[in-house]
Amino acid sequence: MAYGDINTADRSRNRTYREKNGVETVNRAVLLKDSSTKGSAGINFLNDNLNLENNGLVDASNRAGVYVGTQGDLCVLLSGQSQPLATGTATATVANSLQDSSKVFSITISSTGNGNEVKIQKRDIVVNTTDGTAAFVKSVSGGTTGITLDLADINNSASNIMASGETYEIYRAVMFQNVAAGSFLPIQVDRIFALGTTADDIIAIY
Repeated sequence: MAYGDINTADRSRNRTYREKNGVETVNRAVLLKDSSTKGSAGINFLNDNLNLENNGLVDASNRAGVYVGTQGDLCVLLSGQSQPLATGTATATVANSLQDSSKVFSITISSTGNGNEVKIQKRDIVVNTTDGTAAFVKSVSGGTTGITLDLADINNSASNIMASGETYEIYRAVMFQNVAAGSFLPIQVDRIFALGTTADDIIAIY
């Protein structure tokens, strides 16, 4: 895969991809996170709530390739999975959980279900769009108050981010673990989550 294949369809804002000796290259990069003190203090534009093109702190676009300069984990929303699995409003306050009585959450894969069934996986990400917090789906549990999603942080500890009346979105995130320093990942991402990302010196390239 030539670097220019990452996002050749995006011609907005005069983004063109020049070729040299028959090899496509990229001509745009945006620093998203680093800990350097060269020229300024370190920066961190990672966002659990907004895609790259909606992040007002940095001029970036969706469908970016990713360079990682310092080894660590990278939690991303791939462009092909950019749409939320579910959206809604919490209908009850349940500690360390999300409850929405209008949805039937299910981790098991089945071929049948009613119109409000949402099939999810462990480690999908619940984003509280009211306050911008986020947590992983740890499990699905039932009880007298209905089916709930149990939530956890990166350390698998209970995470209390949702309350009644707060809105949410659920995404199928992917965690690339232990990405080596100096790695270019030939993937297209729309969001790099702060939740779960421990890698540093992250650059979006087009």
